[in-house]
Amino acid sequence: MKTGILCSALLLLTSCSLPQAVSTHMAENGRDKQPGRLLNIRIERWDTVRFSGLLGLREDAGGLVYVLLDATGVKLLQAEVAGNGSFTLLQESGPLNKSGLAPFLSEALARIYLQEPVRLPCTGSWFYRLCREDEVGSSVKYGQAGPFTVWRVTGKDPAGAAAVTYHQPWLGVKVKLERLKSGK
Repeated sequence: MKTGILCSALLLLTSCSLPQAVSTHMAENGRDKQPGRLLNIRIERWDTVRFSGLLGLREDAGGLVYVLLDATGVKLLQAEVAGNGSFTLLQESGPLNKSGLAPFLSEALARIYLQEPVRLPCTGSWFYRLCREDEVGSSVKYGQAGPFTVWRVTGKDPAGAAAVTYHQPWLGVKVKLERLKSGK
């Protein structure tokens, strides 16, 4: 009985929806199609590497379009993501066919690139808040349910100098995105 209540509470905390007043990066900046970028992606669970490969991203007025590639460049997953984390699966193949990675990765990418608090540092209620704290050389964005951090994004955009790390501490999951190093 206690285990069921604990599991229900954890599920509620980790699946909270966005606060009513959350802007999305795309809507705020009014950008239309931007050039894409190619990033290294590494997904870990409890410090064990679960996936390592490449991630192609393109931002447009509706959100993001992403392509997940293995280390050799074979397309494994392609989806479109909206600011609220909803996604449209365009292709899922190979070892990722019906793996359930698309919903997780779509939500993580929406949190990293699209969701921003309307007012800094935080937007929302005590039950669920979206916050961003910028300091010189670093940035932290997080979702908080009561006193608990549900997820956290640290670092700068991979188009900048530093990597971005998305972390869900309750699930032990980390996604690290880094700009590809040029051969020059």
